[in-house]
Amino acid sequence: MEGKTKIVDRFDDYVILNFKDDITAGDGEKHNVLSGKGEICAEITAITMKYLNSRGIYTQFLDFERPNKIKAVSLEMFPLEVVVRLKKAGSFIRRYGGEEGEEFKEPLVEFFIKDDEKHDPMVCKNHLVLFGICSEKQVDEMIDAAKKTASELKKFFGNLGFDLWDMKFEYGVDKDGKICLGDEISPDTLRLRKTAEIFDKDVYRKDLGDPLEKYREVLEACRSLNLL
Repeated sequence: MEGKTKIVDRFDDYVILNFKDDITAGDGEKHNVLSGKGEICAEITAITMKYLNSRGIYTQFLDFERPNKIKAVSLEMFPLEVVVRLKKAGSFIRRYGGEEGEEFKEPLVEFFIKDDEKHDPMVCKNHLVLFGICSEKQVDEMIDAAKKTASELKKFFGNLGFDLWDMKFEYGVDKDGKICLGDEISPDTLRLRKTAEIFDKDVYRKDLGDPLEKYREVLEACRSLNLL
């Protein structure tokens, strides 16, 4: 199975995530291939997911296969993006207003159906249950897991000198029906800042220079922890 930024090879009891060099924005309307991007995002994902596993958060990460592959738990993925916002930015401001970087009193969790043609419509718990995407219990479990994961990642990146503003998670269920964090954790799915400096896909979205230069800085900081 091939998506915009990954190819998934399925085996009997695990999958291999092959990270591509593609980078996209605007529901795929903007698209480029950046040599080495897949390797960078794969390694950052491996480091952060291994860290989260050590903190008691269930991710699909099993092993890192250099340079750009991750061995992972096989999941039946929900067609959802679960966004956790710690500060106001991006599409939130376009929808509701506010100041860039303004902090929420508590983490805000939003759900979006993955559908580029419909521009990933935002939905609530009732939509998810009514549409048969997941059960009410599964929604509550994802909200709880997303908030805990956001808290751990905020500490993780804070210790490396980065300020985590928001993040996009994707979840699935394993063979036992247990909710599990899947896909990736990288500057493609995080909004990372260091004062006014941007270290995420906003560099690409806003044409602010070479995004891989910033991605590499994030990777080098993660590598300093010697988790792999």
